[in-house]
Amino acid sequence: MDYNVSSKVEQRGILAGLLLGDGKRNQNNFLIQNSSKYEEYLLFKKKLLEQITGKSVSIRRWSTRKGYEQIRLEPKLIPLTRVLVKRLYQAGTKTITRTFLNFLTPQGIAIWFMDDGSKSFPKKDGKVHALTLNLNTYLSKEQNEIIVAYFAEVWGFKWGLSKAKGLYRLRMGTKEGKRFLAFIHPYIHDSMLYKVQTSLNRTATT
Repeated sequence: MDYNVSSKVEQRGILAGLLLGDGKRNQNNFLIQNSSKYEEYLLFKKKLLEQITGKSVSIRRWSTRKGYEQIRLEPKLIPLTRVLVKRLYQAGTKTITRTFLNFLTPQGIAIWFMDDGSKSFPKKDGKVHALTLNLNTYLSKEQNEIIVAYFAEVWGFKWGLSKAKGLYRLRMGTKEGKRFLAFIHPYIHDSMLYKVQTSLNRTATT
């Protein structure tokens, strides 16, 4: 798994992927929160953030009222983070723009998919006949069209759209899906490899 954070381009690309994925705005900064079942993946993110910021990342653990164990990462604010948060949250609202998407690198795209990606195996007459990928953005059609255009023009991947939860998300079929998974595979953390496996043995849903 090759993550290079030595250059500003790579640092920016990784941070952009974190913000598009599970990152949540926290004033001028952001935080990442998820179930403790993803602890190994979260600790990987913690290490990345510490390498990028040069500062320790706070980690907090607690249980919800229903007994679900949660983990929260709170990185220290650096100028690069402040700029990216401001670019993504225009007028206080998360707004996808081509300018922001252009910050992404393959590593950042892989993080975004590990956070928000899923796959399924549609069946016909009781037999698996296809692979479907989703990037579960749950945004407006217009916002998703910006993402679709970005992937097509910059990386040569063709995503389509599907409606879900009253909003839209990205969808990709078998041939293109396998090509996309091969593209991000070198940057997938060991604990998240199930998301890029193309056999039916393990599936991922978000």
